[in-house]
Amino acid sequence: MRKEIKHKKAMIIISAILVLLVLQTLPVFLMKPWDSKTLKSEFITLTYQSGDEKGANEVFELLEEESEAIYEKMNFNRKDPIDVFIYKTQAALAIREAGFITLAIAPPWHIGDSHNGNIMMVSPYTPVKVHTHEAILTATLHELVHAINHRINPELSYFWDNGLATVLAEQVPKTGDYDINKIPSIEDMHTDNGLKFGNMGGYAYSYFYIQYLDKTYGWDKVVAYAKGDGDYEKVFNKTEEEIYTDWCLYLIDNY
Repeated sequence: MRKEIKHKKAMIIISAILVLLVLQTLPVFLMKPWDSKTLKSEFITLTYQSGDEKGANEVFELLEEESEAIYEKMNFNRKDPIDVFIYKTQAALAIREAGFITLAIAPPWHIGDSHNGNIMMVSPYTPVKVHTHEAILTATLHELVHAINHRINPELSYFWDNGLATVLAEQVPKTGDYDINKIPSIEDMHTDNGLKFGNMGGYAYSYFYIQYLDKTYGWDKVVAYAKGDGDYEKVFNKTEEEIYTDWCLYLIDNY
C-alpha cells in the first residue's frame, strides 16, 4: 500500500515537472505576438502586436530601404522573405527566446536576436535604459545580417557573425565600448557565450576585426570566408594566429 502511495506521489511530481517544462518552453514556439498583424514585402514578413503600428512601420521601412544593399554586400541570393517579429516589451522578447526562465537572466541591454534565420526585436518605442530609439532601429539591421549569415553559413563563429553585423549595420564603436589594453585572445574570440562576448567588448572588437580584414584583404575575401569557401590559409594565405598578431598591431597603431 505504501509503495503504491509513493509511486502515485512520484508520478504526480514527475507529471507536474513535465507540465512546468511545457509551460516554460511554450512561448518559444509561439513567436507571433498576441493580437498580431503583418506587413509583407519581397524581402521581409514583419509581424507585430496591435497598437504598435508606428514602430512596426518604421522597422519595416528601414528594412525595405537597406535590405537589398546588405544582401548584395553578403552575396546573398534571397529565396524567401525573412520573418521579423516585433514585441512591445523586453519581457515579451525574452520569453520567446528560451521560455519564462529567461526573464531571470536576460541582461537589461538585450533588445533583439536572430534565431534560425528569424529576426526578433523589441519595438523602437519600447523604453530601454541603455538604448535609444535610433539604436534599436539600427540593431534591426544588425539582426538582419545575423539572419542572412545563418542562411549562408550556420557554422559561422559568433565573433565573425557579430563582426559582420556591426560593420554592415554601421554600428561604429565608441571609445567607451572597448579597452585597447584588453584585446580578446584567440580563445576569447572563439566563445559562443553571448554574455562573455558582450562583457569583453566583443561587439567593438569584432567590428575592428572585420574592418581590418576588409582593409587588408578586401571585402570579397571577407565574404568568401564567411560563406565557408575555405579556412584562413586558403582564403587569406595566412594562419588565424598570424592574422591575429597582425590585427593586434593594427589596433595598437590605430586605436
